[in-house]
Amino acid sequence: MIKTVRHYHQITKHTTEAYAPSPGFLDWDSQPDPFRRFVGAERIKLPLVSGEDLADYDQLYQSGAAPSQPFDVNGLGLFLELALGLSAWKEAGPDRWALRNNPSSGNLHPTEGYVLVWQRCEGVTPGLYHYNALDHVLERRARLEEGLAEELSTAHPKTYGAVMLSTITWREEWKYGARALRYCQLDVGHALGALSFAGGVLGWGVSVDGAPGDDLLAALMGLKDFGEAEPELADVCAFIGDRPEGAFPWEDVAQALSDWAGQASVASQERVAWPQITQVIPSLHKPDTAALPSYGAQEHVEIPPSDAGNATDLIRQRRSAQRMDAKTGMTRADFERTLARTLPQGEGGPLAVLPYAPAINLLIFVHDVEGYEPGLYLLVRNVDTFDNFRRACDAPDFKWDKVADTALPLWALDVPGDYRKTASQLSCYQGIAGRGAFSLGMLGALGAAMDTEGAWAWRRLHWEAGLIGQVLYLEAEASGVRGTGIGCFFDDDVHRLIGLDTGEDAPWQTLYHFTVGGPIEDQRLKTAPPYAHLNDRQT
Repeated sequence: MIKTVRHYHQITKHTTEAYAPSPGFLDWDSQPDPFRRFVGAERIKLPLVSGEDLADYDQLYQSGAAPSQPFDVNGLGLFLELALGLSAWKEAGPDRWALRNNPSSGNLHPTEGYVLVWQRCEGVTPGLYHYNALDHVLERRARLEEGLAEELSTAHPKTYGAVMLSTITWREEWKYGARALRYCQLDVGHALGALSFAGGVLGWGVSVDGAPGDDLLAALMGLKDFGEAEPELADVCAFIGDRPEGAFPWEDVAQALSDWAGQASVASQERVAWPQITQVIPSLHKPDTAALPSYGAQEHVEIPPSDAGNATDLIRQRRSAQRMDAKTGMTRADFERTLARTLPQGEGGPLAVLPYAPAINLLIFVHDVEGYEPGLYLLVRNVDTFDNFRRACDAPDFKWDKVADTALPLWALDVPGDYRKTASQLSCYQGIAGRGAFSLGMLGALGAAMDTEGAWAWRRLHWEAGLIGQVLYLEAEASGVRGTGIGCFFDDDVHRLIGLDTGEDAPWQTLYHFTVGGPIEDQRLKTAPPYAHLNDRQT
């Protein structure tokens, strides 16, 4: 299975000679609907809550800093809206499309969200619900047996339920073809980050349970029979509220779901099966495993506060930059805070949502940062991987100097140096990577992760990359600039830059790129509020 996954990763790499297999054009007649509905399911309207008085942005990185809000329909509505809901509508001539609070490659949104409720919540009886982001409603898929709900509520009074994510791969395949599965898994990481930030606003913990396998998750989400509709792949589940002690009885919960209702809507009348993806999916199947403890901090780094203020405003204003001005720099304080917040910091902060040791280091192209010479740097997010990574890099001219006057595990590799052109070239010749204050590539220890955990770990490394991306998105907003994720890059050219192996069995692989800088707004686009059609629900 590991060999199959490695082969998929290799054949979906972009190179300067050829891009990974893709449609070559966009068939607008088959463009997938970005919103799934369950026709015939009971719909529960969720209120739209301002949440402006709940938490400052910096509190989201401090465990227990934001007061815990009641688990009620107001809290649940705000939680889902901030994590998976709409942030705005954009209009260009006759065309209109929605943006969301969770980022997505190409704004295609393959990720679907489900909520399993067992605690008492007025207006929401125990059961399984699908979150319809367009209408901001819960669609009830199944009821949870009352006796088990009461038992779980008594045993875990501060664990309110669970949120689960699944993927409709066709939404990304329609545009990106064979490479689409990478973007789907990055979007799972984006969504996990968005859920963690949203939980922080309400003072609710959000923590992934790594124990259930894909088959069990599919049973919990009711993904077995969608008829003519596009299938959904089970991804991950996370507790809402405190993490329960010991193993959780997911099998009992799955068996206690009954009175199933709702038929999945069809997203597209035509779809194409990309063989590269259909062939690799069985090898990425996750079995049931022992639950892993949450990782602790690798190095404690004091983080100076930002001037971001209200957390909900910051989350709702997040956008992906389309162009950058090549003249807006970044202060040293903002840059170092941004990097520090990508590091594990114990039980606090959004990164604690994942129960896995960090497996990604950041290769940073510094272009315009106060107090830093332009050049190539490395942020070591897991100090245990540093020796392994340095040995893997066959770049004899690199300096490997620890950056002075900072507590960050940051190394100068090639400084000074102008890497604007190089950064753009490596990101498929996209100028945005060289016109910001800095850009970076996320290098994952794929070999070690799969050797230890199995082939499915390819997915969770992409989750980690997407989670880092969501941190960078909000940190950019907090710094008064803007960020954007870049999924198109020349994988092996990045490796060659620092002397990493480019073979199919290479232990380190490039997973995601990101850039931060001053955005150029497209004045041709009009912006409309996200839920103007639901004004009757404002609270």
